[in-house]
Amino acid sequence: MDVLNDDIIPAIDSRTADGLSYDEFDSILTLLLADTKAIGMEITILDPELDPSGEYTAAFVQHFCNTVNEVRKKWNK
Repeated sequence: MDVLNDDIIPAIDSRTADGLSYDEFDSILTLLLADTKAIGMEITILDPELDPSGEYTAAFVQHFCNTVNEVRKKWNK
């Protein structure tokens, strides 16, 4: 999660002012998930104390799930 832009997800350990937008992240994730050699993934680091309302976490989960589900649709065709 540290690769994302600081404005998108400040609830991480290593904030990045010029990090990826969600569109850029979704594009890269789509390419990675489409590769048959992709067999696992680890998502790190989210600090819930830095996101007490959960708004940043919810937005990340929504984008991540949408991207994964779109790739899965393509697999099932």
